[in-house]
Amino acid sequence: MLAKRNNDLETYDEMYKRYIELKVILSSLGVNITELDRIKE
Repeated sequence: MLAKRNNDLETYDEMYKRYIELKVILSSLGVNITELDRIKE
């Protein structure tokens, strides 16, 4: 979120893509990601 606030949108976009990948991996392992989700659009 700090990268987004500082208008470093390229870094934010890359980090957000990795965040989505992590959510997919965790959900496939059975982890309840709704409790871990702190980033809201």
